[in-house]
Amino acid sequence: MSEPRKTRVLAFTHSLSGVDGVGRVACSTLRYLLPQVERVELFIGRNHRGFAEDMPRAANLTVFETLPTNHFPFMSVPRLAWVLLLSLPNLIRAASRADVIQSLADYPMGFLAVLVGRITRTPVVVWGHGTYSVAPLHQRFHRRLIGWMYDQVDRFIMGARFALSQVTRVRPVRGAEVIPYGVVPADYDAVKAAGEEPGVPGPYVLCVGEVKQRKGYATSMPAFLEAWKRRPEIHFAVVGRHAEEDAYFQDVRRQIAEAGAEAHVHFLGNVSEARKVALMRGARAFMLTPMTSDEGGFEAFGLVFLEAGAAGRPVVGVLDSGAEDAITDGENGFIRDRQDTGGLADALVRLFEDETLADTMGAAGRRRAEGQTWAAAADRLVAIYAELLADRDAAGRPVSGPGEPAA
Repeated sequence: MSEPRKTRVLAFTHSLSGVDGVGRVACSTLRYLLPQVERVELFIGRNHRGFAEDMPRAANLTVFETLPTNHFPFMSVPRLAWVLLLSLPNLIRAASRADVIQSLADYPMGFLAVLVGRITRTPVVVWGHGTYSVAPLHQRFHRRLIGWMYDQVDRFIMGARFALSQVTRVRPVRGAEVIPYGVVPADYDAVKAAGEEPGVPGPYVLCVGEVKQRKGYATSMPAFLEAWKRRPEIHFAVVGRHAEEDAYFQDVRRQIAEAGAEAHVHFLGNVSEARKVALMRGARAFMLTPMTSDEGGFEAFGLVFLEAGAAGRPVVGVLDSGAEDAITDGENGFIRDRQDTGGLADALVRLFEDETLADTMGAAGRRRAEGQTWAAAADRLVAIYAELLADRDAAGRPVSGPGEPAA
């Protein structure tokens, strides 16, 4: 008896970059998905942010850099109509060659995926990540489109319980499921940082996150500065894009200058993957304190917590954020209330004063990472594809989502 044919997938994303979370999720998922499917035809915007160093290059992956837009959650009606007019013919032809449509990004790529899926009667899976799964629900025009997407999608997955809760508290979602974000633990071993040095005076706390409001520097910087006053030998290394002229960045700089800590805070910008691994391995602790921004943006999981754990480092974060899915307080790190700057500072000082505790928590983080991998996430995706296609074949009609909408 011959083996069943592997699935043909049509995919959408707005990023395959290594400098943002959606791009890292897309590349990491593809890495383990491609060996299990017949092929993936992936559409991305013409002016995307470039390809990650570790983006898979496989014979069964074809990337079309043809969509006339990238990430456009707040697109005007005329612009959206123009995008659809230009994109739909090619996307419909691609969907006719696919068994399943997979959006690796939420809105509006997920909306495009569902629209094409309904036209071609192809089952659709949308992977939502956070901000752009929720923010459009608060906009008069876009909430109709994303609401329709949530009603029509066959499966809607998110990488963290916290992220899904932020969506479902606003409206029901059809076929909702959590597939935990993962990591490749071996990617954070010493060999991956060979030849790279952190380039930061030690000992240091590390943060990986663009310098903007939702990354929570209004909390993490005061916490570090309080810890620094008690342990003046420590440094703070920040990886992520920043703009010198940005008012938020200037305010963060002002806090540092007023404390007299300019020589102890290092803004490194975006770095290579090897240097990021070296920085994680060399840090005494990792800290990120995300918040919901004025525009409604939030950190759905904080994949970097899991990555820091894979590098064997303890992590510090805050409640009411994706850190809740990544940190078990007292086991692989510390989690505190966002307003508890003193408690966060205490956690940092404790990790600097007790190296054995830091190493023990780091080892727990590594074990956690070893049990939460991208391979497992890809396996679950492939199983979902099989479930949807089996349901469709059994019913002799387009597949429908499992059960009732999520509460």
